[in-house]
Amino acid sequence: MSAKKVLIALPNKMLEEIDALATTEHRTRSDLIREALRRYLANANLINRAAIVPPVSNSDYMNGGTYGG
Repeated sequence: MSAKKVLIALPNKMLEEIDALATTEHRTRSDLIREALRRYLANANLINRAAIVPPVSNSDYMNGGTYGG
């Protein structure tokens, strides 16, 4: 996987918290931020998929109704 460097500005307090957690978990700052972004993107993808797929009620499913209404 190729990687690109990205420059971001973070509040001092946030950077201190990131560095403290990275030290506690014996990880690099970059690794911790990458994981946070992966989790954010995964969560956003789940939310987007939930908005696209209509819910199916139990009664529709159990009674052989059509999917999504």
